[in-house]
Amino acid sequence: MKVNFDSVNKIKVLYIIDTLEGYGAEKSLVEITSNLKKVTPVFAHIYQGDMLKAKLEDAGIKVYSLDLMQKYGFREALKKLTPLVHREKPDLIHATLFRAEIIARKLKNHFPGIPLIGSFVSNAYSRVRYHNKSFMERLKLDYIYRLDKNSVKQVDFFISNSHTIKENTGKKLGIDPAKIKVIYRGRDSKAFSKTSGSLDIPRLRNHDNSALILNVSRLIPLKGQLDIIRAFSLVIKHIPETKLLFAGHGPSRNELEKEVSKHKLQEKVEFLGRVDHINKLLMSADVFVYPSYSEGLPGALIEAMMAGKIIIASNIPENLECVNEDCALIFEKGNIEELADKITRVLRNPSQFQIKAKLAREMAIEKFETGKIVGEYEEAYKSFYDAFHKSDLKILHLIQKPQHRGAETFTCQLAKHQKNAGMEVKIVSVYSGDAELNWDEQIINLEGNPNSRFADYKAWRILNQLIRSFNPDIIQANAGDTLKYAVFSKKVFGWNTPVVFRNASEVGRYLKSGLQKKLNSYLYKNVAGVASVSKASEIDILTHFSFLQGKTSVIPVGLEEKETCHAFQFKPKSHKHIVHVGGFSFEKNHKGLLDIFKKIKAGRQNVNLHLVGDGTLRPEIENLVQKENLQDQVNFYGFVNNPLDFIAAADVLVLPSIIEGLPGVILEAMYCKTPVVAYGVGGIKEIVSSETGHLIPENEENTFAQAVLDILEQPNTEQTDLACAMVREKFMNKQISAKFMEMYKRIVEL
Repeated sequence: MKVNFDSVNKIKVLYIIDTLEGYGAEKSLVEITSNLKKVTPVFAHIYQGDMLKAKLEDAGIKVYSLDLMQKYGFREALKKLTPLVHREKPDLIHATLFRAEIIARKLKNHFPGIPLIGSFVSNAYSRVRYHNKSFMERLKLDYIYRLDKNSVKQVDFFISNSHTIKENTGKKLGIDPAKIKVIYRGRDSKAFSKTSGSLDIPRLRNHDNSALILNVSRLIPLKGQLDIIRAFSLVIKHIPETKLLFAGHGPSRNELEKEVSKHKLQEKVEFLGRVDHINKLLMSADVFVYPSYSEGLPGALIEAMMAGKIIIASNIPENLECVNEDCALIFEKGNIEELADKITRVLRNPSQFQIKAKLAREMAIEKFETGKIVGEYEEAYKSFYDAFHKSDLKILHLIQKPQHRGAETFTCQLAKHQKNAGMEVKIVSVYSGDAELNWDEQIINLEGNPNSRFADYKAWRILNQLIRSFNPDIIQANAGDTLKYAVFSKKVFGWNTPVVFRNASEVGRYLKSGLQKKLNSYLYKNVAGVASVSKASEIDILTHFSFLQGKTSVIPVGLEEKETCHAFQFKPKSHKHIVHVGGFSFEKNHKGLLDIFKKIKAGRQNVNLHLVGDGTLRPEIENLVQKENLQDQVNFYGFVNNPLDFIAAADVLVLPSIIEGLPGVILEAMYCKTPVVAYGVGGIKEIVSSETGHLIPENEENTFAQAVLDILEQPNTEQTDLACAMVREKFMNKQISAKFMEMYKRIVEL
């Protein structure tokens, strides 16, 4: 699935960022996105602070202001972002700055099919960041690091501002360097030419036309402004006709002002605060000093280069990715005497250093020109999108047999999504079956014998031959006897392909003896991963087979986007209609359903029950209906191709099962906005609650019947609307397929 980058079909990127205040990372991203041609940018800033919002809107970029007042508020941010993503349907999500990064990673759980890009904008975990920190500050930084590292696996790709950050932060967080793309911050060189004019600030120069030393940065310890003041106190002893200007604001201002007073420099040093037109301020400066201890990629330093200023910078790696000895004066970080000496040399003979300033501008245009950087971003987004959606994995799905059962239906739907994502997929059935499943290719039959499933050498051999010829990366055993055949074939014939088991129920319910548990234990010890359809299914399998800890994931069933046929109607129209969809097996509890229906009939006469599905117990239930004289109110349909139409036409869907994994029929009812009443077994309680349906304690038939009667009397539309929204958000197959892909990748990369 490729994206064509043209004027008609642009890729859409949702940018999630902490604020839109005027700091370096925000300014840089706004500058880049305002110039994108092949990408449609949309912004969402989480917290209050929107100084740059107007600039984005002037460029025609949509901006969502969530305006959270909390310092973190991750849950509230997630609540606001989720419908926003549904509305905008971005192709990519790009998060910048720590809080936005964490929120975006949580959002990824809801939208696994959308590639997530993270940003490295600072050398966050360098040693210098721990320097002079209190014990509590170090604890906080360590907590942030652990939160970052533990969630970083949710991110698909990264854009780093510099190679230094890529190497240091990437290594610290354990990220594959291949996932990190280095793209420098960009600036428009035209804005930093002499024609842009200078900034008119009162008292900018003394009457004696003093030389101006400028620092542009946030006022925080890591930026080294204390070093400038201390060096400046040495400089003015030799060159008193000099002024020092600080542009920027931050928590260190009071400390810096005290240092100025200590050296009696009040008449020589000015704090300008936030300055909107840094380019014009740079035009007025003679020397730009940048003594940082730690950086991302220093945007202010790049701007000074663009402006053709004489630059004096500390020798940290981040600065040296921008400047070198040819275009700047470099001093040892923290060496105040060396800094003072270099400032003095420049002020005594500035013309001697103009060649460096000229080279600085030329180098900046070559490396950091906005147009070049914008092109690199557009190409990165294209490659990220294509890489995320392209897969050369080969998947072999094992199903019990071609039958109209949830496990087989979902397997075919999943296989289609995987095929569309570029994977090569085959479906193999263990036993013969006559159902026409929705799969375009041949379903290969192992011709297994269900009466000799523990000694079916012929079928194991056929499976081995298929695996040797197809050479899949993953074999997925989808419920039933599929895992037995996969493991026995693997052990007998020695192939090594990892096996994933799709756990669609609660296996503990079927363990009737110690021998059964030993057999299942043997099977599970030969799987590389288990995909349980619900948290209840996962807890159940781990309770009985704890050695699977670390190998399990919860990946629910999903639905396809489809239209329901509202023209279909049950008859008679004057009656209310209850529907049950499911195979006639003991797990579905049809006998209990008939008992519940008799209680419903006692409270309301004009009601019919419709049973959709087939199975071995159907004749027994049909006889019971005759015996109870319910044949005029209970209808049997067998297997139908369009169960969604039956569900949509019903007044309520009922599911009094005694064993379930995560029943897709409930999701289908919610999708159709049909009310649901179900026993709280298995994974049902993970999707049905008081907000989305009626969850009934197991075997409480009177409570079940009363809930149905309440719905028939007065349906709760708010409840069905919430249920539908939940399904569309969390249980569509496009998202589910992406979750399987993440699991496969983890297994294959081990």
